[in-house]
Amino acid sequence: MCTRIFNNFNKENLTTARNMDWATELPTSLFVFRNDNNNLVEKTGTSPQDENSLIWTAKYNSVVTMVGDERKYGASDGLNSAGLMANLLYDSNADYEREDGSSCKNLDVFCWLQFVLDTCCSVQEVVEKFSKEATPQIQIIGGIVPGSTKPASLHLSISDKFGDSAIIEVDKGEYIIYNNPEFRVMTNEPSYAKQIELNQYWRWQWSNKNNFPSNTLPGGTFPSDRFARASYYLNHLYTSVSTDDSLAQSKSVVMNASVPVNFKSGDSNHPNIAQTLWTTISSHNDLKYFFCNSRTLGNIWVDLNIIDLFPAPVSRLILVEEIDSNFINKSLYGFKNNDFEATKDPFKAN
Repeated sequence: MCTRIFNNFNKENLTTARNMDWATELPTSLFVFRNDNNNLVEKTGTSPQDENSLIWTAKYNSVVTMVGDERKYGASDGLNSAGLMANLLYDSNADYEREDGSSCKNLDVFCWLQFVLDTCCSVQEVVEKFSKEATPQIQIIGGIVPGSTKPASLHLSISDKFGDSAIIEVDKGEYIIYNNPEFRVMTNEPSYAKQIELNQYWRWQWSNKNNFPSNTLPGGTFPSDRFARASYYLNHLYTSVSTDDSLAQSKSVVMNASVPVNFKSGDSNHPNIAQTLWTTISSHNDLKYFFCNSRTLGNIWVDLNIIDLFPAPVSRLILVEEIDSNFINKSLYGFKNNDFEATKDPFKAN
């Protein structure tokens, strides 16, 4: 479930793309958070808020794809005004509980991505906040995916305008951080350490070091299959010559790792192999964020350079709405800065 790729071969045209795969449709909205230096709003890492909640104020503007509705939102994917991209992907091995959690500040897993986008300008800054030396230490709190009945087993990928990349997993509450610009592809399982091993195998198969190179690719929907396909195509691209070129490359690569709408695997042992609900593509240099709903033919985009067009410090655009257990996919097209409506901040502290 889910695939993320980072196209960082040309530092002038950096783009990140991801597929959001899930077994059922989810209520989905775009939120834009505008940082108002004259009226800083404190945000909370848990609801209800208590003395152990992580509290922060935003330094950067951001556009974020949220799943859920007014009852509970979860930040899934987004870009901030510093050119930092963050993506939450499914991770069946995630384990949030830590032995020393009582001494930590608590951060709901659905606030994790927003905290990163609000407070960090680079991959290195994110890595520092979740290092063993960081103060305060942060305890991730799990939950159920909004609009779903499934537990939120998640890991985080981050990429920035400097071409850097990192993946953060959580094992028994401890953060396992993989930080390298060459960590361009990410899926769901096995652990990222194993994903790196698998990638080394496939890259050797395709390389000049192999006297009998193979261009055969696994075509299945399993995470390791999607990892191999995305890695192969990403590493066989010509270097992009423009931002539009890089965006098109990233979209086409991640689409090669998508799962068809209404896909039915028929394998009860792997219920988490799921359809691609939507795809996002971001330009780190140009601060543009694109959303592609798999169930509609239109693509929409937001420009964080033109922040004054949004009507309020927090604005929302509904993309997929759930009404009486039916999902309505909005047929939206083109530039959308003008079409947002003012809304409440789902992360605002008490």
